[in-house]
Amino acid sequence: MNNIAAGLEPLFRAYLKVSGFLFNLIASVMFCIMLAVNAYNIILRSLFDQGTMWHQEISIMAAFWIYFAAYGILAKERGYISVEYFVNRLPKGLEQFFSIFARILTVIFHAVLGYFGIVSIKAAGIYQTPILGWSETIYFVPLLVGTFDIFITESIFLFRSLAARDQDGNDSNSPVAVT
Repeated sequence: MNNIAAGLEPLFRAYLKVSGFLFNLIASVMFCIMLAVNAYNIILRSLFDQGTMWHQEISIMAAFWIYFAAYGILAKERGYISVEYFVNRLPKGLEQFFSIFARILTVIFHAVLGYFGIVSIKAAGIYQTPILGWSETIYFVPLLVGTFDIFITESIFLFRSLAARDQDGNDSNSPVAVT
């Protein structure tokens, strides 16, 4: 299995790098959009005593993208809340078991979340946003994109764990890191 993992490692690294870049870009662009529409609304209210209603819907949509992009970035950087402090104090065999078990649960959770996201998109397709009149499925797109990315990211980390590789893809049995 380690040979398969070593062969797939360039693909894993490329996916993590490209998707990390894209999620950083998405989050930055959506933050700028959210800032711009709110600034526009504030200027209209301040100077002309008028405002927009659509800025709220745009801000909510942008916030969804920011949230799920940030979660995808955190998953790639392993920056989410974890119980590694306690797990690292367990015997090596138990530590590895809990690491793999947690990854399996995370992959299953995101598979289920993806399934229900698809079901929700089908249900929300008959509704429209109150102001812009856009299909409410637009609210579920960032959820599905983020969930799919985290599913792939965590699957890569699970595969690496099962192949006795560290989280950067190096052979954890070797004293010399594989680059």
